Amino acid sequence: MPRSVFPNLPLQKLLKTLHEWLANAGYYLIGLHTLAALWHHYRRRDNTLIRMLPSRK
Repeated sequence: MPRSVFPNLPLQKLLKTLHEWLANAGYYLIGLHTLAALWHHYRRRDNTLIRMLPSRK
């Protein structure tokens, strides 16, 4: 296990908790974005998902 540059144990626990919370929030944000893109593509049938893809020239 890597050693922390912070010898303060409560600060280490706080930083670990914050890191885990931000990572989980990022995962949820990615999932919501994916669901919104699929909803636009299959339910609304607009070209939002197509516009996000790289263009083929």
